[in-house]
Order: sequence, then structure tokens, then C-alpha cells
Amino acid sequence: MDLFDAEMGGRDDQGLDAGGGWSWCGVITVGVLVLLVVLVSWLLGLVGRIL
Repeated sequence: MDLFDAEMGGRDDQGLDAGGGWSWCGVITVGVLVLLVVLVSWLLGLVGRIL
């Protein structure tokens, strides 16, 4: 993983990578999506218990 390897900018070397590594942008995006799914699930469970 490279801190400066986001899709919008990134480093200047234009070489092709052999593997499909994760950028920090991708890791943060997946983390936020997982937290959002957990939060929505928790909220729906809370509403279900109230009603």
C-alpha cells in the first residue's frame, strides 16, 4: 500500500504494477462503507425493538 497511490493523483512514475495493490483511498472507502452498513443495521435493529 502506498500513501500517495490514489487514483486522482498519485506518483509520477507511469510504470505498470504487476499486482493489483490497494491504495489508501480504496482502503478508506471500503472502511467507511463497512461502518455505514454496521450503523444502518444497528439503527434498523433499534427501530425494530422500539416498534
